[in-house]
Amino acid sequence: MKRFAIFAFGACSVVVFVGCAGDLSNPGDFTDGGTAPKSAKMILADSCGVATCHDDITKTAELDLLSPNVEDRVVNKNSIGLGCESSILVVAGEPDSSYLLDKVLGSVGICESQMPLLDTLPDSDIDILRDWISGLGGSGVGIPDGG
Repeated sequence: MKRFAIFAFGACSVVVFVGCAGDLSNPGDFTDGGTAPKSAKMILADSCGVATCHDDITKTAELDLLSPNVEDRVVNKNSIGLGCESSILVVAGEPDSSYLLDKVLGSVGICESQMPLLDTLPDSDIDILRDWISGLGGSGVGIPDGG
């Protein structure tokens, strides 16, 4: 039994001292660097769905960008901004026709201010929103393929 205990202790020691493939100077060996890929929903929640803005309680401009199923509240829905009521928040598959993206970009002709109010989104986040809107349209389901 004593031999087994000595063997087990030795084996555990080897694992502890040799088992790591990297060291703390190479954090990439241990994780993905601590950043998960961003999604459009994360960007909307973190940048727009904050308290007193487009969260699930305040719903500024009657818009909740925080709660799940945000697509249901923005796709083919009209803006309520005075003078922009005919603008569609998100036109599925068409980011350049989507008023939400115009607001984020500060495009000419938007009602009121560019969003988010206190900061502009980085280009990488805008690209993610653009890709998300593009991906919402035309999956090809139910469209005849001609034969």
